[in-house]
Amino acid sequence: MSVTLHEQPGIPLESLRACLQNQYDLYPVTLEFLPLGHDYDAGVYRAVSEQGTSYLLKVTTRPLYEPRCLVPRYLNEQRITSVVAPIPTNDGALWTQLEGWTVIVYPFIGGDTGWTGMTDEQWKKTGAIFRRIHQVEPPSEGFELVRKETFDPTVYTRWVHDFESQHLHTREGGSDAAQTLRASWLAHQSTIHTIVTSMEKLAGVLQKQSGPYVICHADLHASNLIRTPAGQVFVIDWDEVLLAPRERDFIFVREPYAAAFWEGYGQIEIDWVALAYYQWERVIQDLIEYARSACFRDEWAEESRADAARLFHVNLAGDGGRGNLAAAYAAAAHLPGDF
Repeated sequence: MSVTLHEQPGIPLESLRACLQNQYDLYPVTLEFLPLGHDYDAGVYRAVSEQGTSYLLKVTTRPLYEPRCLVPRYLNEQRITSVVAPIPTNDGALWTQLEGWTVIVYPFIGGDTGWTGMTDEQWKKTGAIFRRIHQVEPPSEGFELVRKETFDPTVYTRWVHDFESQHLHTREGGSDAAQTLRASWLAHQSTIHTIVTSMEKLAGVLQKQSGPYVICHADLHASNLIRTPAGQVFVIDWDEVLLAPRERDFIFVREPYAAAFWEGYGQIEIDWVALAYYQWERVIQDLIEYARSACFRDEWAEESRADAARLFHVNLAGDGGRGNLAAAYAAAAHLPGDF
């Protein structure tokens, strides 16, 4: 995950207004930037139409992964209305382009996100929603671009190797954030190597399996769930969607709310090899992103880069037994001794 967005994207509001008018026949009375989310390369706005209807406008410079729009629209059309899907343009597209930015419009769902405040009943509803999602058969056509799990950790092992060989010892100086990050990496290098080695061992087993694969949100946590004052739950941000074992969506199913989630989902037999792999993968993904942000994002303010270095350290040393690293060790405890 990237650090929290601090500044408004450099798009003139007049351009955004014109885009909404031309592409969506949406004439906003108000267009308000919302400093929400954890994606530094994106921005979120609330637009209110002349009729008083609210919309959520998301803009991003990231390369467009089309299934992030196509899959939630498909699930919504399967009557899973708790999935928030993009609103089509006048031409029926689920996104449009503006000055190098991808623009996506959603219905605005008023409510809260985040780990604090989710009730057991809402976690139960979340479990029921994802049971339905996992039961939906992908269409025979139209899902060709959806990524499919390969259980290949090469990209992570290569990144770790390259960082250590090219930057960890040989590169002196740099920003305070980069120096802090490198010092923390050295202090926890053995743990980082344990993560990579564990993934490689588990991948060797999982690559020999053939499924079943289901539609996975792949980033299911409370910040991607909106809970309304009426107690409803909506699933947002399908940026990582892929076809994978259902364990991909169980990474954040933890105490104290796990029992409520499973009550809604229904008890199943967990594939601990798959879940352990995904828990380790989540840890290394975050660590690499924090390292990349602290050391190589020269366009960021030093405050943002320092925040990335701090989060890197917290993920390895300061989670108090409750964070992603602790969850990975807990999942690994279910594996046979030869793992």
